[in-house]
Amino acid sequence: MDIILSPERVDVQECDVLVSGFFQDERPLQGSCGWIDWRLNGMLSRILMERRLTGEWKETTLIPPQGRLKSRLILLVGLGKLKEYSYLRVRELPPYLLEALEKLRVLNICLSLPYDESYNVDCGKLVEILIEGISDCLDSGEYPFDEEWSSNLRLFFAEGGERFPEILLGVKTAKSILKGRRKIRIFVPSEKAPKALSR
Repeated sequence: MDIILSPERVDVQECDVLVSGFFQDERPLQGSCGWIDWRLNGMLSRILMERRLTGEWKETTLIPPQGRLKSRLILLVGLGKLKEYSYLRVRELPPYLLEALEKLRVLNICLSLPYDESYNVDCGKLVEILIEGISDCLDSGEYPFDEEWSSNLRLFFAEGGERFPEILLGVKTAKSILKGRRKIRIFVPSEKAPKALSR
């Protein structure tokens, strides 16, 4: 599995799909969903007002980026009620997310779920939990994911320069925990081109 880190924001990641989560009881939209909504001139807010989108747990909605983001698609994931959000709750998402992503046949996936002190979820730990959950799901044999598809997955994480060190720490921690189970290559930006960290 390749993991690509960027100090930029999610809207400039050249990926197949940008996955972003939001709550059913948090308005206006915050975090990456709020940023996406701003880039789409309030389209998500309008859909919410029309009640075509609610944010209920595991609700998924696929929308086009309308040329305003570099990803080909945006997959919005409902995270349910804000008070129920936790690392344990996030661990429940990977099987569901991977099933949806495999159906779309996308390989380059940028993941951005809410984090902050107000959510009691740390950015680096969240990234670690997501990588571990995805790896556990792919390795368990419980889910019949296509082996070629799953072996070519590339995960992108991009929450801005101020969060880059936290994300890198989370990715390195996940890699250490999964050592011997899953080969993970980490790519970070350089002056000229992304480079892989030593394996």
